[in-house]
Amino acid sequence: MGEVGRARYHTGQIHGIMARMCARALDDVAEWQTAVHAALSAWGRPEGDAHNRLEELTLVQERRAALTGDLPATLRLVTNEVLLACLQELAQQDADSAHILTWRFLEGEIVQQVANRLHLGTDQLKRRQNRAIQELTTILLAREQAARTTQAQRLESLLLPPTYHTLFGVDETLPLLVELLRAPAAPWVVAVTGIGGIGKTSLVNVAVRQLIPHFCYEKIVWLAVTEHEQRETPLTADWLMSRLAPAICPLLPTTAPTAERDWQVRQTLKLFPTLVILDNLESEMAPDLAAVLPDLAPPGKFVLTNRLRPSPSANIHLFPVPELDTAAALALLRDQAQLIGAHALSAAPDAELQAIYVQVGGNPLALKLIAGLSQDFSLPDILADLSQAQLPATEALYRHIYSQTWQVLSQPARQLLEIMPLAADTGATLAQLQAVSGLEPAHLLPAIQELIHRSLLEVRGSLNERRYALHSLTRIFLLRDISHWPENQ
Repeated sequence: MGEVGRARYHTGQIHGIMARMCARALDDVAEWQTAVHAALSAWGRPEGDAHNRLEELTLVQERRAALTGDLPATLRLVTNEVLLACLQELAQQDADSAHILTWRFLEGEIVQQVANRLHLGTDQLKRRQNRAIQELTTILLAREQAARTTQAQRLESLLLPPTYHTLFGVDETLPLLVELLRAPAAPWVVAVTGIGGIGKTSLVNVAVRQLIPHFCYEKIVWLAVTEHEQRETPLTADWLMSRLAPAICPLLPTTAPTAERDWQVRQTLKLFPTLVILDNLESEMAPDLAAVLPDLAPPGKFVLTNRLRPSPSANIHLFPVPELDTAAALALLRDQAQLIGAHALSAAPDAELQAIYVQVGGNPLALKLIAGLSQDFSLPDILADLSQAQLPATEALYRHIYSQTWQVLSQPARQLLEIMPLAADTGATLAQLQAVSGLEPAHLLPAIQELIHRSLLEVRGSLNERRYALHSLTRIFLLRDISHWPENQ
């Protein structure tokens, strides 16, 4: 039976919304031997728990996905089928060990009966039984490792190919993101936010790759939002369902009514813990989409990569991506230069590379652009062009990062953004911004929120004193003549 049929059968039986468990490591052999012994002891008893049903095994989960129903007898049957296959392999290696386990657990004979069969004392039989369980566990773990390797390869094939050679400056952020996605609890929706080119997609890509060996999710769906969708399609709940349906319910006819489609998508997400990545969200999410995500996700999770911060009223966890610090930026510059053969740049002293960081800050996209341009132009000419944007590559960089955002800014937000280069590198307070911008509080506060929402302002300071600052690259962008942009985009 296909996924659609299984979803329909399981209505109201979703394993108590199927608590998601990350796979247990295979290296603690003694613990697994105890679990195998418990599973054998429970062979003929439907009742039990996740431990003696070996539910953490990929082998068990895969077999269960092929069956319908979640009655105790069905769950026990799946575990027994996995153990039986291992017993059959054990019989080819050590027939006596297989016989001992079969007589003791499958046929329910007591120790004395089996000992009499083999003309052994009871203590001898118990030692032989322990050895047989060890052998059976070794076979089971070898099969499980092969199944996990195959599953990991399948899940990795669902991801976008990595666009990075090496990631820099993620020593703090990457473990935090992986831990958020591993946790079988809220937050169910995580928005990875930041300005264009800051590395949101790359960070999520490597985080998911690190997550895969833990097998916390049965399915991974990576949905890249296209430029056409950004321009032409409202990002509503209906849009999401239309994108999810073919990815997680491939047997569902495209002509299925909307209500049937939505029901099947929702049931499948509840049955099979799924990690869904909505990548490259550059336009506003409709309120109904932001509202449905936290309800739709559990026991899986949604990860969004946004230039726009979600509304504070949305039940979405904010995970901002900071720009690279000096050390990470210089390491990226040297690595990229070596990768493309820009030897002069890779061999440059730190003092010269530091001048690049002062100019553009820690935006990986801008740093890679400079590494590429260094093969054709001198460093002073490249840095000078950042304020003039005469090179097509520089203009394309600005358009990629800022063009769409600039066009949709309100007039107060533009007015505030244009005076931000006057603020110190450490940022400006609310009172300072009001004094310099001339905006009334009724316009200034919404303008600040709008710029933060669009990742154009950084919030610094403490709970009792906030300061607002620019990325270095944004500062240079604002110092060039941008008054023509709204008319020419």
